[in-house]
Amino acid sequence: MDRKDELTAVEQTIVEGNKLFLIGPRRYGKTSILKVATDRLSAKSGVVLRLDAESYPSIDFLVEGLVAATAKSLKGGVKRAGEQARRFFAALRPELDYSLSSDTWSVKLGVGADRREKSVLLVDALNGFEEMARALPDSRPVGLIIDEFQRIIEIGGRVVEGQIRSAIQTHSRVGYVFAGSKTRMLNDMVTDSTRPFYRLGSQLFLGPVPRVDFVAFLRKGFREGGFSLEPGAVEHLLDLAEDVPYNVQWLAHNCWSQLRDNRPTEVSILTSAFVDETLTYVVRQQDPFYTQLWTGLTAIQQKTLMAVVQQRGVNLQSNRTSQLVAKSAGTIRKSLLSMIDTGILREEQSIKATRIRFEDPFFGRWIQLTTNPDGWQIE
Repeated sequence: MDRKDELTAVEQTIVEGNKLFLIGPRRYGKTSILKVATDRLSAKSGVVLRLDAESYPSIDFLVEGLVAATAKSLKGGVKRAGEQARRFFAALRPELDYSLSSDTWSVKLGVGADRREKSVLLVDALNGFEEMARALPDSRPVGLIIDEFQRIIEIGGRVVEGQIRSAIQTHSRVGYVFAGSKTRMLNDMVTDSTRPFYRLGSQLFLGPVPRVDFVAFLRKGFREGGFSLEPGAVEHLLDLAEDVPYNVQWLAHNCWSQLRDNRPTEVSILTSAFVDETLTYVVRQQDPFYTQLWTGLTAIQQKTLMAVVQQRGVNLQSNRTSQLVAKSAGTIRKSLLSMIDTGILREEQSIKATRIRFEDPFFGRWIQLTTNPDGWQIE
């Protein structure tokens, strides 16, 4: 499934030198959108850097990554690229080395950088990237994409928000795309009038692919594979994957593969029962991973997750839930928030209610298969 509107928004933001916050849960396709946009603009001679903030343990490492990526994007040979990078990022006094074997740059920030505020280093790096963009001899698009952007704020605190805004609000040559999966945190950043990022740029909230489009896409794929479809089977597949694009495609691929393998001996029909069987197979394949994740949780967190499965993510502050978990509503809420912070759960808000959902719906299914929360008894 494509994301044409979202892809267009990212590309247009960079081409026009604007700012965009792309917000959506994990597994919804953000990274794919950002990669495709980067590749397409780069193919048109654009200079687009894409960094994942979660890949760097601290802001200064992120800054070094930005400088290194900039050096790699510069033309005119290694020597000239190094000289230009040192000039654009002079405030950081970077030391650059190029590896011919791996075609990569390594960067170490200059003397004194370790004694400066890390957020100031980032501001200097952003200003240096803007200077590089202005030095280009033509009007090719220049963009900086930072995925999981909220990580920078988690590391540096709210002071970083104001410092970043002060820098990039004066930048006209670079287009910025800040993407993130902690929807509640990012939503607060861009919609709270007291926060620095309020009205800094556009916001695009990435939701599930419209079901009607997903149904048509999946039906077409199975029929082109020569398989028949039981009425409601595709919709059942979407229900089990909770319309999360990554999980939908993973389950659909496994169903397709299982049908193909069964073709010589059985009628190749996708039924709801077959989807159930395939999901169990898929979940069992991931048993070592899910077991490790489960055993790393506290007993209260495990019981809370069982409650999320049983209650389908709603009414988790009820007396019934407190009785099941044998903890107060406040303790259960703290447990939920801790797992939202670690990316196991996410909070989905609507006009009617707030629902707690698994980032990976299949982990919820594994819990259901392994612990039988629907029939649990807690002493």
